[in-house]
Amino acid sequence: MVPSLIFSARCAVRSSRFCSRLIQGQRNFGQASSIEDIREDYCALKKLIAVTSSRQKMPADVFVNNELDLSDIKVYGFDYDFTLARYNSNVQQIIYDSCIDYLVREKKYPDELRSLVADWQFGVRGLHLDITNGLLMKIDCFRYIQENAVYRGRQRVPSEEVRDIYGGFHVADKDMNNFYGRSRTVRPRFRHLNDLFSLSEVALVVNLMEFFRLQRGIQTGSHAPYEGSHTYCDPSCIVADISDAIRQAHSRGVFHAQVMDDIGRFLNRSDDVRRTLERLVAAGKELVIITNSNFNFINKGMCYFVGEDWRKFFRVVVVDARKPLFHTQEWKPFREWGVEKDRPLFKRVDVLHPNSVYQEGNMQELLRMTGWKESEILYFGDDVYGDLADPSLNAGIRTGCIVPELEHEVAASNSEDFVRGVKHLTGLNQILERME
Repeated sequence: MVPSLIFSARCAVRSSRFCSRLIQGQRNFGQASSIEDIREDYCALKKLIAVTSSRQKMPADVFVNNELDLSDIKVYGFDYDFTLARYNSNVQQIIYDSCIDYLVREKKYPDELRSLVADWQFGVRGLHLDITNGLLMKIDCFRYIQENAVYRGRQRVPSEEVRDIYGGFHVADKDMNNFYGRSRTVRPRFRHLNDLFSLSEVALVVNLMEFFRLQRGIQTGSHAPYEGSHTYCDPSCIVADISDAIRQAHSRGVFHAQVMDDIGRFLNRSDDVRRTLERLVAAGKELVIITNSNFNFINKGMCYFVGEDWRKFFRVVVVDARKPLFHTQEWKPFREWGVEKDRPLFKRVDVLHPNSVYQEGNMQELLRMTGWKESEILYFGDDVYGDLADPSLNAGIRTGCIVPELEHEVAASNSEDFVRGVKHLTGLNQILERME
């Protein structure tokens, strides 16, 4: 199933049309002068809900929040992980297992952690992590902590304690990552878990915080640690150690090695990717990959779900790109990767040749050497900060965000109960508004 897309690096909300469907050509609800008229309107509303139908959204729909004329787009860019490559839940599990092994073996955490099972349904992408207190929470776009959505491990934190910890429910701007994924302070208090690799980190935070909480070794609120606790670890240390474990899973190649050894276990194979690339090239578009992964890793995957000839579709292939720095640092030059020699070619890069592979570099050099214009590029990725924010806000490049979670949201919004409930609420609001 093709994941849903949201153009631009902002969240898009598709406006409901139920209101107009309910009343167009029908009764004007709410123009009532008595209780009996209101009751009659309400009965008519229930009848309309029973007989009217609504268009079903499709999981492969494209959701837009800005005007875009695709005839203006001449270049299509793609990230690799979770964009061209669609991983299944086994990937999250091997990252989780690798991190648990690291924490026990290198950080000397209790061996009992190995028996903890990750619950992939407990957390979602987009949560914020308080790196000082180890709390997971939902924070809205106005920087307000959502009540009843703050957790220490699996235990919900009472509103009184949340108010005690933060002095209220509003989060200061200086404590948050900004839209570029950076903070005004050296060490922001909250970290946004926004990419699809973050699900492993959420599972680790939940399990470790719950483990030490049950061991009576987690300090809560402003109170001292429990008396007589025999296993104690400060939440900030837990979060820091988990971050170290996540980094080693990627930097030491643990994740890459396991995926490459059994690629069919971790990647969802589909002919849709090759067909899409063929259609774009046939339409005269130029394509580019910009990924932080290394060449051998993406080559293994692209050969698996596109074919051995995958490089013929791309005008430029950039690996080890160091995003988001690729979009902001103009001094880093390109280096050509020798595919046959399996190492960098130590020579100056002044031209980006087709069918070649390049490392590092930066966006300004890419534009200069290809002659591409920012407004003619549409780039797809899954990470708001790493892939989308800087090219969109700084360079005017059009962006599309891969949001596979929308498949579940679309299915829920298409359900009979949800549709009936929205129609009901919309109709009631009309009645109330017209009574005023």
